[in-house]
Amino acid sequence: MSGPRVLVVEDNLDLAENIRELFADEDIEAISTSSGLEALELVRAGGIDLAIIDVRLPDITGIELHARLRPRLDAGEVIFMTGNATLDTAIAAVRAGVFAYVQKPFHPMDLVALAKRALEQVSLRREREVLAHDLARSEKLHRGVVDAVETLIIGLDPEGRIHVWNRCAVATTGWDASEAIGMDAVETLFEEGDRAVAREWISLAWSTKPEEIELHLMTRQGARRTVRWSQATVITNSHTILLLVGLDVTERLALEQRAADAEAMASLATLTAGLAHEIRNPLNAAILQLELLSRVGGRLEDEAARKRIGESVGLVKTEIRRLSKLLEEFLSLARPRAFDLYPVEIGRVVEHVVTMQGPVAEAAGVSINAVALDTWPAILGDQSKLAQVFINLIVNAIDAMRDSVDGTITLSADRRGEHLVVRVEDEGPGMPEDVRCQVFRPFFSTKEQGTGLGLPIVKRIIDLHRGEISIAAGPRGGTVVEVCLRLAPELAGESGEFARG
Repeated sequence: MSGPRVLVVEDNLDLAENIRELFADEDIEAISTSSGLEALELVRAGGIDLAIIDVRLPDITGIELHARLRPRLDAGEVIFMTGNATLDTAIAAVRAGVFAYVQKPFHPMDLVALAKRALEQVSLRREREVLAHDLARSEKLHRGVVDAVETLIIGLDPEGRIHVWNRCAVATTGWDASEAIGMDAVETLFEEGDRAVAREWISLAWSTKPEEIELHLMTRQGARRTVRWSQATVITNSHTILLLVGLDVTERLALEQRAADAEAMASLATLTAGLAHEIRNPLNAAILQLELLSRVGGRLEDEAARKRIGESVGLVKTEIRRLSKLLEEFLSLARPRAFDLYPVEIGRVVEHVVTMQGPVAEAAGVSINAVALDTWPAILGDQSKLAQVFINLIVNAIDAMRDSVDGTITLSADRRGEHLVVRVEDEGPGMPEDVRCQVFRPFFSTKEQGTGLGLPIVKRIIDLHRGEISIAAGPRGGTVVEVCLRLAPELAGESGEFARG
């Protein structure tokens, strides 16, 4: 890097030359000019660290020249010198912000010492500018890295307010950075049941290195995400910030659960294949013996005995039928038969199911309202299996509303792109979140007599249709089940509307 350069603007050529020689002895390059306008061109060319300006010049005053030079000197400094010092020029120099004001005649080494101090000031200022530039570039790189990573990075101040909010946090939560900054992190991010644990963990993170923790994060739309938070890092700059790094593991946990369910289903298939033959033979034999016993009992003269035997036979037959149905459910869940998908008028399927379940609903004090069934478009599916799906869903809705008064089950449909979403909404007490998360797991049931196979079978059927099923809390309580099915090929490319519920 070259040494400092000084510009001497002085119309006394001998004095200007003497000043140049003084600086040369100090290894400081100096150039001179007697013209203020020429001085402007030299400064405009760059590389000037210090300008020593005579207050009186032939073409312009030193004060005017300084006003025009100052924006082009960057970090450079200015020293005024004059042989006709007045209070006005001194005040003008101070107001202009010059480094020093020197009165002629002056001791040569005093001017050199003053110039060196000015150049040291310039050097320090430029070092600070370089450091500030490097810091800004480093911060920009840091922000770029923080925004580029696919993890949530959230910075908190000691009061728990959000100060850092990266792009992944925006994408995951739905809160824009301009909205999130300044909000209370725990109240904003975590569901109510996790807030106490979150506050305790964050408190520990300020002073120790806590182990990773999984907490449920609530998005702006009310969706629930599972996030694994790693130990926090404390950064100190102008203030202290606690960085929380979160990895969204919702999909991974769901995949692990599906893998575990698939393994369970494979084990169930093996078990069922072995048991089916062994169970069916005794069941058939028991049914035959019951039929014989019923006939023998029917020939007894004692009416009371005939009645007791008839009731006992009927009870045993009912239990055998229940056992046989349970076996069929095992077989259907573990090894569902393959079926072809073809265009199905899903509105007609649902209409048939509603007609079939109407008396059951009426007996339970529940009404069923199917909205605009004749406008529902055809979907790609298996008619009998889809009927099984909606029978199961409607029966579950009726069971959930048996204690309700004048409750209604509403079935509606909504076309979304190339899919039809059918909604089954009841007005029952609803399902807690921990129950909704498990209802598709085999053998999980909240009913005393439930097998825990109904909804897993429904999900298996929907999966084989390459569709989706989800369960959520209703807007007015109760439960909403959404079944998403593909439209029939001839309808998938159409954008026409149909009546919605």
